[in-house]
Amino acid sequence: MNATSLDELRAGLASKRDANDDRMDQIRDLLIGDYLRANDARFASLEGRLRDLEGLVFRRVDALSARIEALAGEVGADRRTSFDDLSRMVTELGDSIRRISRSQT
Repeated sequence: MNATSLDELRAGLASKRDANDDRMDQIRDLLIGDYLRANDARFASLEGRLRDLEGLVFRRVDALSARIEALAGEVGADRRTSFDDLSRMVTELGDSIRRISRSQT
């Protein structure tokens, strides 16, 4: 009796399964391969565009931050100048009041 062993049966099923899997992959590629490749290309394009937009946003935020810092410096300088002017005017007012009080005596 020439019976097929269990290992031989398993090996035969595995080779049939591999051939069937290869065929299924080919059929799948024929049916949806172009669609998947087109989607992959679109995703790659979108990822590139997203990287470009991120770079643009970072550059604009940096420019905005620099502008805010410049404006803060200008406001600080204007405020110091205003306080200096106010201080000078208060001193002049005090001097004027002293002169007036001296002239009255």
